[in-house]
Amino acid sequence: MGKGCIRKLTNAMIKFFRNIRRSLLNEGKTGKYLKYAVGEIVLVVIGILIALQINNWNENRKLENSKEKLMLALKKELLINQETLEHYTLGLYDSNSKFNEVLNFSAGQITLPIDSLKQYLSEAMYPTTLSFLSTVQEEAVSTGKFELLSDALKQQLSLLKDYTKSRSSIYEQRSKNYYNSDLKLEKLKIKLGMNPNVPESISSHPPIPIHPEFLLDESELLEVIKDPETYIALGNIYKNSRDDEIWIKFGLLKLTKQSIALIDKELSEL
Repeated sequence: MGKGCIRKLTNAMIKFFRNIRRSLLNEGKTGKYLKYAVGEIVLVVIGILIALQINNWNENRKLENSKEKLMLALKKELLINQETLEHYTLGLYDSNSKFNEVLNFSAGQITLPIDSLKQYLSEAMYPTTLSFLSTVQEEAVSTGKFELLSDALKQQLSLLKDYTKSRSSIYEQRSKNYYNSDLKLEKLKIKLGMNPNVPESISSHPPIPIHPEFLLDESELLEVIKDPETYIALGNIYKNSRDDEIWIKFGLLKLTKQSIALIDKELSEL
């Protein structure tokens, strides 16, 4: 019930009681007129208060509906992100495990068949880029709907957003340091066959061949792998990838699951 409806109801009540008072005056019933006038005022005030209460209830119901829709949309977005993170974590774990084997071989801690070594080298660098959905939360913030959420949920989602930005910033800086700016490192990765090709299922072009200058026979490959400088260079890349795995598994993925659980809890209380 809006303000226009309240105004119409009030005018109707006043008109109704005015007709009764006019009738009482015409009949000369002044005492009853005064009593009726007071009663009229009281009833009009009560009517207005009831109408305002109904209006407030309707507005609160609209806000609760908007809040519920927002929470369901946020949950849907977070569930997609959770699936993405879980898939990414599994792939990163697999690559890091093979990278770990390569480093242990380089340090002389284990032995590997040459074919296994080549396979581990080719799969040690996880080729997938991690991306998240954030449209729902960003739109909620820009439109002011984010304020409909509880303080606990706002704090949780803000923490997740900050954690995501921090991870992206650190990852980008690491990429600049270890993948783009060091030509010597790039040459080493090519020699070792560590630059992953795009899967054929999504590639539009044939794979890029290795330049003849970087082709190594088995003895040369083993010599490069056993070199201490190779161990240091690959160790730095591995540490960054390992730290990213920890950051995602115990940070982003954990916070995402906590956010979904909190939304479920608050939805059950609506």
